[in-house]
Amino acid sequence: MPEPLSLVSLGLIILAVLLLGAFTFFVRNGFKPPLRQIPGYEALARLVGQAVESGGRVHVSVGTGGLIGEDTSTTLAGLALLEYVSKSSSISDLSPLGTTGNATTLPVLTDTIRRAYVQNGLADKFETTAARVIAFDAYAQAGGTTAIIIDDDVRANVLVGVLGPEVALMTEAGQRRRIPQVVGSDRLSGQAVGYVMADHPLIGEEIYASRGYLTQEPTAVASLATQDVLRWIIIAAILGGSILGIFGLNP
Repeated sequence: MPEPLSLVSLGLIILAVLLLGAFTFFVRNGFKPPLRQIPGYEALARLVGQAVESGGRVHVSVGTGGLIGEDTSTTLAGLALLEYVSKSSSISDLSPLGTTGNATTLPVLTDTIRRAYVQNGLADKFETTAARVIAFDAYAQAGGTTAIIIDDDVRANVLVGVLGPEVALMTEAGQRRRIPQVVGSDRLSGQAVGYVMADHPLIGEEIYASRGYLTQEPTAVASLATQDVLRWIIIAAILGGSILGIFGLNP
């Protein structure tokens, strides 16, 4: 017979699929689930607009994470921000700059920027040098990125991905240029630096909500609502188990 834990996991997966389908249907028909404010995403559109109007670039770094392994979801979150920035700044004479410290991420980084230009009918303005691998070592990558921030007329700095304490070098370069910065990481050390040094830090799981907040796509918004419902169910289960344990009613 299946173990109880396996049945619970299966039940949560089925529930998640059903909730995602239901919320997607409702969102497509006009329902808008309440989303809490995240200042970093609210500011991003303004930062991109200011950079474009000033004739400068927007820099987006997804850190050193790859697309195969435990860092996949974090790298995809950074790529979602890059896609939004690329679409919003494609009208500028200067393309955005996407940087990474992982060779497996480079092709997707390049394609993300290229697709944004193609979708906006501006394929001829796409620059093949817009996506770059800086270095495979985290600190070497951060050091190379500081040069880009200073030398490539960057007017807004977005650092979201697999980033540790080395993010301090990149944000310090942004501070020297007095440009607005958004920083988000899945590492506690990166979050701590971003909270102190960035204008708009993204804390914890906020980085994984980028597509829902920025694009308002029905499936992305439905995914956020599904996660919230599942989160409350798990919290209720933990509290319920704790109460049963206090009264000695645990099986």
